[in-house]
Amino acid sequence: MLMLMTANLVQAGAIEKAFEALQVKDYFKARELFQKIVRNEPLVGNYGLTVVHITQQNPFYDLDSARAYALRTESFWKIATDKEKQKVADYGINETTVLNLRTTVYTYATEEVRQAHTTEACDAFVQRFPSAPQKKEILDLKASIAFENAKHEGTLTAMERFLSAYPNVVESIDAKALYERYLYLDVTKDGTLTSYRRFVIENPESPFVRTAQDSVYSLSMRGATVASVHDFIKKNPHNPHIAEAWRKLFRLFTKELTAETLAEFKLEFPNYPFMKELDEELNVITMQLYTAEQDGKFGYVSRSGKVLIPFKYENAADFSEGYAAVLQNGRWGYIDKRGNVVVPFENDEAEMFRNGLAIVTRGERMGVIDLHGAVVVPIEYDEVFDFRSGVACVSKDDAFGFVDRTGKLAVPMQLDDAMDFSEGLAVIDLKGLKGYIDPKGNVIIRCQFEEAEPFKDGLARVMKNGKAGLIDSKGDSLTKFKYDHIGEFSEGLAAVLADGKVGYIDRYGNEVIAPKYDGRLEDMVRFRFLNGRAIVRKKDRYSLIDKTGTEVKAFDLELIDPLRDGRYAAKRKGKFGFFNENGIDVIPYVYDDTRGFSEGMAAVKKGDKWGYVNDAGELVVPAQFDEADDFVSGVAIVKRGEFYGLIDKAGNYLVACAMDAMVPSSGQEMLRLEKEERMAYFDLRTKSYVWQAAGF
Repeated sequence: MLMLMTANLVQAGAIEKAFEALQVKDYFKARELFQKIVRNEPLVGNYGLTVVHITQQNPFYDLDSARAYALRTESFWKIATDKEKQKVADYGINETTVLNLRTTVYTYATEEVRQAHTTEACDAFVQRFPSAPQKKEILDLKASIAFENAKHEGTLTAMERFLSAYPNVVESIDAKALYERYLYLDVTKDGTLTSYRRFVIENPESPFVRTAQDSVYSLSMRGATVASVHDFIKKNPHNPHIAEAWRKLFRLFTKELTAETLAEFKLEFPNYPFMKELDEELNVITMQLYTAEQDGKFGYVSRSGKVLIPFKYENAADFSEGYAAVLQNGRWGYIDKRGNVVVPFENDEAEMFRNGLAIVTRGERMGVIDLHGAVVVPIEYDEVFDFRSGVACVSKDDAFGFVDRTGKLAVPMQLDDAMDFSEGLAVIDLKGLKGYIDPKGNVIIRCQFEEAEPFKDGLARVMKNGKAGLIDSKGDSLTKFKYDHIGEFSEGLAAVLADGKVGYIDRYGNEVIAPKYDGRLEDMVRFRFLNGRAIVRKKDRYSLIDKTGTEVKAFDLELIDPLRDGRYAAKRKGKFGFFNENGIDVIPYVYDDTRGFSEGMAAVKKGDKWGYVNDAGELVVPAQFDEADDFVSGVAIVKRGEFYGLIDKAGNYLVACAMDAMVPSSGQEMLRLEKEERMAYFDLRTKSYVWQAAGF
């Protein structure tokens, strides 16, 4: 009996020494003692050995051994008597600490996998610890790492392998999107019309079908003729640009917009989908009127120069919806194209009709009338804006509201400020913060922003806490409010400015090109994608990137102007030249300034005079002008001294530099000339005068 008690005391002493060794981090001694103890005290011994092997930063740290000892500890705990459990409680051994051993093993192993961040580490974890509760987490991590690797490889094959191996993981959604993108790029890598058509046929469900169809249209329209555009229409009946193609065909066929050409077009293309518009245009053509002035009085002339409405008004505006505002005896009314007065002369100001309504002013107040002159919005407001979404913003005594087309208040006059509706929502201001309402006045997005812009294509730019972000029509944030500025979207991307750095985000708020380029707020107007290219800046030099962020031009330019007519104007070593969308210089950098290309011609400055170069870079119109505008309809307005003239692409004068002013009509078809307070009209299509005031 005495010998048994002595053995127990010895064993108890060894346990205490083992735990003391653990406490002072003497792992060699602790391990040795627990190995001796484990034979007679398996619960305590296995527990201690688990602790030794699970403790990081010691020579015996080994999670596989720790797991094995932890499982044995759990087994011995399950068969231990209450008395045995009571005896080991003094060493901190209880049900919780026993179960925590294996949990700690799995936790440490999981962290090791995270740090390793490889698929091999994930596989090893699953193989070593198949029953670990973190197994799904590790498998998810493996899928995430594999997706990162596939994206880094950036090939169609890599994405196919990923989707084959991980068909149902969360990343498969983005992987499928990238797969579709890589597939599109692979099939269309040669950039030919045939490749884009083949992609559309073989991949009708691809999200890039529209992009391919856009390219089919764009390539088909190069050097477009009536025959080539009609061929496109016949071969691509489901292309989303089919309506645009028809309109282009119409413009090509009817370069001389006369009743004869319109009638011929109707016979040639009886399936034209906008025949009603054509008929309306035909009617308008026969009554196309232009404001004209003679001896201080205004009237209207036709395109042929015939005076159709006599010169008897003090002022006159353009026709809109068949009516024109004219001034008589200091008051504005409206006439039709026969010169009949349709709205009496009782307004102090009168705007043009839009959708059957016109804003008028009487005294200091504004309202709205219909085509019959009836007041539909009471003339009692300080300001009235155009109708949008069936309502118009009005203000009175510094308060804003909205009225419907009957003049009834749709939104009470309780707003501090408001903007026109756009996409069914309008910006409002309450107590210095902005939000959005619907046409019924319901607050859809609460007033929480310092600044807010109208919605465009389902997105709006807003400011909160001095930072810009994007929201959708529900008010959900698509980006964090961390940008100093967000530019307008172009080709699906928008430039963002943050702490002097510029990058690009997509419509979902993802930073597809990280902010790494230099920029200022005033630069943002030029940082936008056009034809898949965007201007960027590093320090004081500019370059181009594509939508993948790849630089397509060296950073050696002092300035780049936005793309025009297929070319960029740029400045190098103080001189201007041109390069194309592929970054290839096409016109030397020898000019002092430029306006960029338009209709195959570019105004360039040599010294202090302007001339024009053609596509080949030849100075076809010598530098001789003080000012030079873009070519429109084959002609350009130029200035010498104080007077304006008109030239063709060969530099021949169509109108000598003797005009005080030249003003294009809204349709760019006619040019109003002014000289010594007399007026004339010049037809840009026929390149001839159609009407001149007496004494012009």
